[in-house]
Amino acid sequence: MNNTKYVFTGSEFHPLYQPSLCFKRVWLAENQPELAADDSAFQDLVLRRGKAIEARHLEELAPYHKPVYPEDDLAAGAEATRALIKCQAPIIYQPIFISPAGFLGIPDLLIFDTDSEKYIVRDVKLATNIYEHPEISLQMGLYQMVASHTLGYKPQLELVTGDGQIQAFQAADGEQTLAEIDSILQLRKQTQAPLEPVGWSKCGPCVFKNVCWDTALEKQDIATVPYVDQGICRALYGLGIVNYTQLSTLGENALADIKRPWGKQMRRVGLAAARKIKLQIKALLSNEQIVATPPSLPPGYQPGTRPVVMFDIENDVFDLDLGVKVYLWGCLLVEDTPTSPQLIVAGEGIDGDKQGWHDFLSYVNDIFHCYGDIPFVHYSPHERTWIKNYIKRYGDVKDTANRLLDNLWDMYPAIEKNLFLPIPSYGLKFVEELVGFQRSQEEFGGLWSIITYDQYINAASKKEADTILKEILTYNSEDLLATLAVYEWLENIVSAGAVGRLSIHVHS
Repeated sequence: MNNTKYVFTGSEFHPLYQPSLCFKRVWLAENQPELAADDSAFQDLVLRRGKAIEARHLEELAPYHKPVYPEDDLAAGAEATRALIKCQAPIIYQPIFISPAGFLGIPDLLIFDTDSEKYIVRDVKLATNIYEHPEISLQMGLYQMVASHTLGYKPQLELVTGDGQIQAFQAADGEQTLAEIDSILQLRKQTQAPLEPVGWSKCGPCVFKNVCWDTALEKQDIATVPYVDQGICRALYGLGIVNYTQLSTLGENALADIKRPWGKQMRRVGLAAARKIKLQIKALLSNEQIVATPPSLPPGYQPGTRPVVMFDIENDVFDLDLGVKVYLWGCLLVEDTPTSPQLIVAGEGIDGDKQGWHDFLSYVNDIFHCYGDIPFVHYSPHERTWIKNYIKRYGDVKDTANRLLDNLWDMYPAIEKNLFLPIPSYGLKFVEELVGFQRSQEEFGGLWSIITYDQYINAASKKEADTILKEILTYNSEDLLATLAVYEWLENIVSAGAVGRLSIHVHS
């Protein structure tokens, strides 16, 4: 057993950046890991899907060599890697590099380029939008840095993305990589957790959510106030303003004049943002909704106008064939009363995905044929984005998808731009709870759906698969019903036509 201590490996960038940039997560992962929620099911999914993509890529390559060394003796593995490099082995799987400073890197592959007579470092990733992942850039920068010590030159980098594409990659340079490593090492050594503002999109998927977000809500921390971004929050913390009540006493002009980080500059909060924050604080402290400006409904629609369709999709973000796949297209036609949801589940593989898209377009075409250009109501830009992506992926049929794009109506801006609600986020799950919608399932949400769908496609029997699929269909059906509940609530606000505070429809 080799006793060499390695001060850093590529995987250690992950806690800093995933699911979002957070310094406190690094400290918690090092000093209080027992407080983390159990995410073993998700980690198992990521590991299995990653290994599957890696195995598929290896099958496409010529025979490869792998360093042979005693178990856990990484120093011996580094020596075995040097021997393979010296022999110019064409493909080396899981080479081991250890720098003089003690940094460890184990990329997936070394590929010998006969033209340049140099090795290329290649790594396989589940992600498809790789430049949205700073931790990948830093990990690859570390691999490039440690490999350089063994190779004697700075190797080119390549990534195999989750959709199977191979692309050249420009990683963080050595100076940036070392600076980030030093920052992480210093964070771990701190005696107390660093000050870190929370945020719903930042904290929702994090294993330490219960430690940070739930505590911040209890304390009425200003970081849980919509429109108070991370920069504004840090500036207010610096002034000793940490909760709703303290923020409510700060004048609008004084708030507008506060300077906060904005990129590499400092910028005033500004009067428009200050007014939104002050109205949001009023809503939170009064537990009332505030109608700042009258919201509108889909073009040509008044409260009670029917028919209308509620629309919601579910994605598998780690699909082995496509990178990201819409595995369920959900629609709810509402006439005088809601009809049964139309839940279209895509089949396996590329052919199944394409068939799911065509089945969905067939249903949409039938709706337009029967009812004309009626709105498909959704919540957030997600559905529009993926309609466009599927047009690029498989094309349109009878111009149905483009017609659908013309008739999509995103309810989120109608709420977020006009109303101030006593909730910490304007996501559907918060708004539906506000208006009194109740679900039948105790567990639900985006991460739950990814894990549950993975269980469905890997079920041991048809009976087990059918049981799991029923849970997924229930979840999507209730997403559609929740969207309808919020839409009807919005219709009531439009009907009232009032501007100001309203206490109706708010549920504690």
